[in-house]
Amino acid sequence: MTLDERLLVAARQFRNKPAITVGAVRASYEELFLSAIDVCKSLHLAGIEPGQLVALCAERTFAAYSSVLGILIAGCGYVPLNVTFPAIRNRQILSSSRAVALVVDDAVKAELETHLGAEPPALPIVEAKPVPRAGTRGAELDSFEPPGTLTGQTVAYLLFTSGTTGVPKGVPINAGNLAAYIDAVHELIPIDSSDRLLQAVDLTFDLSVHDMMMCWLHGAELFVAPQNGAILAPRTIRANSLTACLLVPSAAAKSAELGLITPDGMPSLKYSLFAGEALPVSLSRKWQAAAPNATIFNMYGPTEGTIHTSYYRIDPQNFFDGAVTPIGWPIGEQRLSIRNGDGAEVAHGETGEIWLTGPQMTAGYWHAPALDAEKFVADHDGRWYRTGDAGRLDARHGVVFAGRLDRQIKIRGYRVELQDVEAAMASASQSERVAVVAWPRRDEGSAEAIIGFIAGAKIDIGEVKQQLYRLLPPYMLPAEIHLIEDLPVNVNGKIDYRRLEQRLAERQPA
Repeated sequence: MTLDERLLVAARQFRNKPAITVGAVRASYEELFLSAIDVCKSLHLAGIEPGQLVALCAERTFAAYSSVLGILIAGCGYVPLNVTFPAIRNRQILSSSRAVALVVDDAVKAELETHLGAEPPALPIVEAKPVPRAGTRGAELDSFEPPGTLTGQTVAYLLFTSGTTGVPKGVPINAGNLAAYIDAVHELIPIDSSDRLLQAVDLTFDLSVHDMMMCWLHGAELFVAPQNGAILAPRTIRANSLTACLLVPSAAAKSAELGLITPDGMPSLKYSLFAGEALPVSLSRKWQAAAPNATIFNMYGPTEGTIHTSYYRIDPQNFFDGAVTPIGWPIGEQRLSIRNGDGAEVAHGETGEIWLTGPQMTAGYWHAPALDAEKFVADHDGRWYRTGDAGRLDARHGVVFAGRLDRQIKIRGYRVELQDVEAAMASASQSERVAVVAWPRRDEGSAEAIIGFIAGAKIDIGEVKQQLYRLLPPYMLPAEIHLIEDLPVNVNGKIDYRRLEQRLAERQPA
C-alpha cells in the first residue's frame, strides 16, 4: 500500500476522532482530510501531476497542515518555505526546488511580497481554506481515490539545509525512506488513537514530519504549539494532557531556566523524545523527574537519513555516566559504522566519523552531484553517508556522540554551516575579510550564538545587520558583529578561528 493510500485508510478508520488542534481550530480526521482533498483537487485543476513537487508557504495554521496532506494525497512531494525566513531565502529555495505550484494560506497570500519578494512567482498559486468546511461530506471521504503513486522513489518532501557555499542544499526524502522510518520508529513508540502529540517545530524542520506522520497514520491527535512555543512545552503538555512530544534539548533547557520543569509536572506524558542536538544527562534527569510516567528516548540522525537514524532509551534507574546522553543503536534496518579518514572501520572504542546506511537514507542531494561525490561513499558493504559527526562505539550504550569534524554547528536544533553565514556577511559588508565563530561553543557541537568579525573596513554595523536580516533566517543571524583591524591567520595563511575564540574568551569575567 502506498503512503497516500495508507493516510486515507487511517482517515476513514478514525474519521470521528480529533486529528489536529491548531490555534482556535480543532478538527476531526474527516474534517482534516476533506480539507486536504480540496487542496488535492485544486492542484489537479491547476494541472499538477503526481510525482511533481509543490511548495508550501503558510503560518502554523489549519490550512498549512491540511495542505501538507493535500499535496501528499495528490501523489506529490511538498517543499516547505518558512514565514520567518527572509524573502530572498524563500525565493532561493523555491527556485532550487523546481516546484511547479505554490500553496499558501490566507495570511501569506495577503503578504506575498513580504515572504517571496516583489515579483510574484511564475507558477500556479493555490490558496488553502483557513478552517474546515462546515457540515459533513462523509461520502466524499469514502469515495475519494488517491492516485496511489506516493511509493518507492517518489519524493515525499524536500527540505533545504544550510550549505557551505552560501546556497541552501536540498535533501529529498522519498516515500520509501519515510515509510521505512515511520514503521521502524512505531515499533519503539507505539502511538495509537488514544495519544495526543505536541508539535513544537516549524514545517521546515524534519522533526515536524515525525509528529505529523506518527499521528495521522495511527489515529492520534496533533497538538500544534504557537510559533516560538517550544520553550513553553511543559506548560502546554500539562494544560492539555498531552501524551507524547519531540523536542530540541536547547528548548527544554530554556524551559528549565524559566522554572517550568518541576517534579511530577507532566504526569500525562507516555513518550518523550529529544533530537536535533546533544542531550545533556543532567537535563534528561530533570525531565524524567517531571515526567515520571514517560519513556524517554534520545534520538539521532541527519536529515539525509530521514529524521532519526538511531535511538537511546534512557534508563531512569541507571542514567548514563557522562555529560552527554549516547545516541545508541540503529533504528529498524539502519546501520551505523565508525570510520577513520581512510574509510576503514576503527577499533572498538576508538573515535571516528559516523557513517550510516539503510532504507531511510536519501538517494542523494537535490541536483548536486559534486556534493553527492563528497558525502556518499560506495564500498563492498553498500552505499554510505558520511555524517561529519564524530563518535565511538560502546558495548553497553551503543554509539557515543563526540562532536563535529567540520565547521557545522547546531543552533536551537538547526544545522548551520558557518561558511554559509560568512558568505552572507561578505555580501552584506561588501568585504571578503569576514569570519564568524560559534560562541560559546559546547563540546558536542552546538552553540548559544554566532559572533561575526569584519576586518579593515569602515562600515556601519547597523547597515550590515539590516542586510543580514534580508539574507539569513533568524537562527543564523550573528548575535554580535565586531570590527577589527585584521583577521588572525595560522601558519598556512588560513583564518585562525581559535584566536578569534580566544579573544571572546578573554573578555569573559573570571
